[in-house]
Amino acid sequence: MINFAALGMREASIDQKHHSQKNHSRSIKPYIASSVAGTAVGIAAAIWLTHLSPLTTHHVTVPLNSAATTPPVPLEGLFDLPKLMTAQDPGQRWAIVGGALLQAGLTRLSIPVLGRAIENDPNNSVLHVALGEALTLTDGGLISDRAKAEFEFALRADPNDLVARFYMGHWLLQNGKPKPALVKWVGLMRTVGSDRTWYARLWTAMPVAAQEVGVSQLALQALCTAAM
Repeated sequence: MINFAALGMREASIDQKHHSQKNHSRSIKPYIASSVAGTAVGIAAAIWLTHLSPLTTHHVTVPLNSAATTPPVPLEGLFDLPKLMTAQDPGQRWAIVGGALLQAGLTRLSIPVLGRAIENDPNNSVLHVALGEALTLTDGGLISDRAKAEFEFALRADPNDLVARFYMGHWLLQNGKPKPALVKWVGLMRTVGSDRTWYARLWTAMPVAAQEVGVSQLALQALCTAAM
């Protein structure tokens, strides 16, 4: 004989257990979402802390030692993201997002975004240089034909563009022309070497070219000191 009372109690127990598990699943979802968000923020912070800021997003805060050269206009980046809330120009929105990705070290992701920014503002030299830098950093420092074209665009508009000149020095070095590369970089040292970021970046590049042309480290330091 079937005990319907016992069966009913068993089904009620199962329903209660299922309901409890469902509520527990719902209650844990916010904690999972919070944990994922926290992890993402942690990763972004780690990238930011360990990544050296690109030159196109760097703010030069020291006087330049050249009357013919103006400080480079920095590309908007991570600290400009709140401007997305009020920016009316779609080109500016693309530029901010592209600059933020570039500054965060996500160079490959920044390339199509900067391309969209250029579509909206094709004569903006800052965007062209930023795209060239993003391409170069994505390629491990190699200046591709596409990156070179972006730097040359900027130099046609302003032959004294500091960032474009710096990367064209790399192109010269990569193409077997260490002497003009070194001349270009020593010239940049003369102009903007008192800026700590530029000083560090130039001293990463110059010794390689100096070694290829037979200039000693001591002689290079003398050249740069005389140029400052």
